[in-house]
Amino acid sequence: MVYMTSNRNQNWLLPPNIKDMIPKDHICFLVEDVMDKLDFSSFDIKYSGAGHPAYHPRILCKILTQSMIDRVRPSRAIARNGRENVVFIYLAENLAPDFRTISDFRKNNQGLLKDIFKITVSTAKELGAIGLEQLSIDGSKLKACAANNSSVTKEQLDVIEQYANNELMEGIETDKVEDTHFKDCRGYDQLTEIDKKKIKSLIAKYYKQIKKDDYDRISEIKGTIKEARKELEENELDKVSLTDPESRFMKNKKGRFELSYNPQITADHKTGIIVANDVCKESTDNNQLKPQIELAEENCGKLEDGTKVTVDNGYYSGENIHYLNSRGLDGYIPDQQDSQKAKGKKVEIHKFDKRNFRYDERKDWYICPEEKFLVFQREEFYKKKKNIRLYKGTSCTTCQNNKHCTKRKDRIRYVKAYPFEKERKEMAEKMQTQKAKKVYKERKEVVERIIGHYKENLGFRDFLTRSLDTVKNEFNLVCAAHNLKKIWILLQKKKEEIGQTVRIGVGINLRLILSEIFQLEI
Repeated sequence: MVYMTSNRNQNWLLPPNIKDMIPKDHICFLVEDVMDKLDFSSFDIKYSGAGHPAYHPRILCKILTQSMIDRVRPSRAIARNGRENVVFIYLAENLAPDFRTISDFRKNNQGLLKDIFKITVSTAKELGAIGLEQLSIDGSKLKACAANNSSVTKEQLDVIEQYANNELMEGIETDKVEDTHFKDCRGYDQLTEIDKKKIKSLIAKYYKQIKKDDYDRISEIKGTIKEARKELEENELDKVSLTDPESRFMKNKKGRFELSYNPQITADHKTGIIVANDVCKESTDNNQLKPQIELAEENCGKLEDGTKVTVDNGYYSGENIHYLNSRGLDGYIPDQQDSQKAKGKKVEIHKFDKRNFRYDERKDWYICPEEKFLVFQREEFYKKKKNIRLYKGTSCTTCQNNKHCTKRKDRIRYVKAYPFEKERKEMAEKMQTQKAKKVYKERKEVVERIIGHYKENLGFRDFLTRSLDTVKNEFNLVCAAHNLKKIWILLQKKKEEIGQTVRIGVGINLRLILSEIFQLEI
């Protein structure tokens, strides 16, 4: 066997050009070209004047975006790549920002990181990679950077706040927290042994932080407690996390409740480009349809009448159906039964299901399958002050099938008419058609595939930062990374078809080159 001759100790005859060490078709050149088109004028003003020179924000934007593409997310790992990885050395322009600089930049520049995502959308649109003929919206729970045991109830927070104000702020030098230290804290005696143990653990952790750090940790602890109390009171929560007060308990796919956020995406069906994204604190998707449509129009322009919008049953409500109809959009929103059918599950609609009740708009009453009438009874508020109309059966007590129709002890059937009931019924009928079933089936092939891509391929299963604004920064980066990777894959496919070999980098008109390639049918 013969081995290749290696040159372990060979010196470079001439200083190498780092760019020549990177493959010509590497995605980093696309990242570089896109980042060079961002507006950094606000930073020029911010960093003008005396002081130590700062890293140009262009450099940090490039390495943060490339690291997300390469599923390298911790700031220390990104900093290490800036010293060791030739691609990152090239993008960092032979500089090596430390992990703290990278972390602070990612946390404090929400507007710029949002612009990175927007410019990927505008680039894709200019290239014709976005059709805006059909959009799909979906959300997915992602774990927050906070442990479940970091959450406290209002009663526990009251005791912690009193103790912090009375004892902790005086700097008691002890590593062991005794019950005698809490005797003056109101409400401590009413707590369970588990709650007392939890409070002692939290206070002990604060002691260690104060003794370990040189700067004023006490002020930070006060701020944490104040922020947690604000979240409890403003949002009427049962529990709040001291680590990340803006996170919420949400049920994940495994059925466990954990502190999480709910990121939302809107995807275009032509090539799977994400055209809008956001992160919310709500565990349900019901209130996110309208904001996503508005963000999509902000990034891509007004949607034309008849644009198809598909969502799952988590967005089902009369308000959302009415909003799409009022905008002239062709919505596809299944209710829970239609959603179960779309997943291949067998769903039996009972004879006395509300769907089988006919509504007479002229006389304002419902007619049941037994041809008996339900007349208007009263209006009432239901869940978040939704105004509903209640209809009561008039002949239920004499009906032979009343035991199959209702489980009430008085055997009287009531029907609730929610807002926009007529539009809800029209949507239910629409979702039974073959066309609607086909359109809804296409949804999971686009938007759900994107969610699977950033979770599995990009390793984005949880957030590394805390607070709603900073997790939005992270999510903008992962959505930008997805779009850039999608554009690059399409570009490579078209280059193979026409036999082109193009090196894209600074100084080359990216849009002109890509436009020529994308003239072919995608």
